[in-house]
Amino acid sequence: MNILELAEAVLELEDDKAIAMVKQSIEEGMNAREVLEDGVLAGLKEIGKRFQNKEYFLAELTMGADLVDQCMAILEPHLPVAEGPKRGVVVIGAVQGDLHSIGYGLVQKQLELAGYEVHEVGINCPSMKFIDKAKEVNADIIGLSAFLVTTIPYCDEVINYLKDMGTRDKYKVIIGGTECNHEVAAAMGADGFAPDASEAVKLCDKLIVKPKK
Repeated sequence: MNILELAEAVLELEDDKAIAMVKQSIEEGMNAREVLEDGVLAGLKEIGKRFQNKEYFLAELTMGADLVDQCMAILEPHLPVAEGPKRGVVVIGAVQGDLHSIGYGLVQKQLELAGYEVHEVGINCPSMKFIDKAKEVNADIIGLSAFLVTTIPYCDEVINYLKDMGTRDKYKVIIGGTECNHEVAAAMGADGFAPDASEAVKLCDKLIVKPKK
């Protein structure tokens, strides 16, 4: 099974072909993490780029997310379990108005593979849902996904709520999504922006070494 062909099948939304290739990779004893990262997630990353370039739209984005979920379900039992103490606790989800999990789903999986304890709060989440969950699980980081420009203000809202509650310093807040960037993050006072899942892990690693107040 060729991993590059798998990535292409995911990109072209060829469900049957992609799923069959993932199953074949397991049968052939291939490294499940490499299949996930270099095949499935690489294809999904390219879907995100096509969406950003307006070559794909929300329908294709949703189809891609569904396909990746199916592939992940097959690979999950074969993925390595992170050893040693957990590196940190992250609460993650899509802000209010964002109705898909394509962005944060990738980040969640990569963080889990890296040894983080991740709590997903879902899609279209009111700002207080992130904060309540962060308090419940004693999170280190709150991850906000905003793929649509119209939903970015809800990231700002989470940060403002934390300030109003006097708990802003307790959590690191990071954002991601096709309409986000470093300037947007800085303007709202977020602790960082990550353009993709691998960069999100690096960002969390950087933030987590700083002691919580």
